[in-house]
Amino acid sequence: MARQSFSLNDLKHGERPVRIGFFLAPDYPLMTFSAALDSLRQGNRLIKRKAFEWVLITADGREARSSSGLAFPSDYAIAQAPKCDILFVCAGVNYTNSYDPGLFSWLRRIYSEGCVVGGVSTAVFYLARAGLLEGRRCAVHWESLPSFRSEFPNCLATDDIFAVDGRLITSSGGTVTLDMMLYLIAAIEGRELAEQISDQFNHPRMRRQDDVQRMVPEDRFGIRNVKLGFVIRRMESSLSEPIEIAELADAVKISPRQLERLFRTHLNKSPSQFYIDLRMARARELLIHTDLSVSDIAGVCGYESPSHFSRFYRQHFRESPVATRRS
Repeated sequence: MARQSFSLNDLKHGERPVRIGFFLAPDYPLMTFSAALDSLRQGNRLIKRKAFEWVLITADGREARSSSGLAFPSDYAIAQAPKCDILFVCAGVNYTNSYDPGLFSWLRRIYSEGCVVGGVSTAVFYLARAGLLEGRRCAVHWESLPSFRSEFPNCLATDDIFAVDGRLITSSGGTVTLDMMLYLIAAIEGRELAEQISDQFNHPRMRRQDDVQRMVPEDRFGIRNVKLGFVIRRMESSLSEPIEIAELADAVKISPRQLERLFRTHLNKSPSQFYIDLRMARARELLIHTDLSVSDIAGVCGYESPSHFSRFYRQHFRESPVATRRS
């Protein structure tokens, strides 16, 4: 689709509030929706006027039940939904259950009419399926990033926490949604209001788009060694094309034997075993949370063939990849 010059500040209207629609797919994550909605409410309260209004939309107009079981009444079905300035699609782990040509057609139509369209968490798959993200930068949750890149190679998928590309906005989900909303509010109503909202939520720093999604290795694994942290980052960023241990050691200017001692001291396992554990953990995530074939997962996790991958997987988890997916 043709790119157009656009600024989020263009959404500010003197005569009426900015209308934001939330399309809630079944099993949407409550945290992401709450972070988005409550930031708008807080903004209205702080500036003592109705700068933002919102409507809840579902496919058929019935209530939307979140993954936690809590449900909200819908204001509109897709067919009756009013024109919105911004529409956010919220979806969770069961996003494929809501794939629908009618939804994709609706997203294309409202985008063509000038609506800013956003996808929160796995809703980025809906936008890609609708054909809106071809050649566009988009943020994808780290857990879904390999499968998204495999399914949509022409989309510029990143592990940024959120991404803004023209009238398309994507968030990797979770608490990141608050940072995305603060960015939007700052663009529309000014940074001072966004900072006040951030303070109200005890949110000490408004993160940038390119901030990392996951905790740094030092925090996740409880280590305080700079060289070890660097090596783990290299391992995590190269699961599909594993790097030789000697090359990793050379990158931090120590010998392979010294690197071995670091891993044994801080993580109680060898560098090779730690690398395998990372690849196996990613494989299990993909088997459980995506529809990628075993062959594709083998490639994503750096194994030459499905049979080679399956043998390692069975040794690691005491069950086959097929058994994991079936259960």
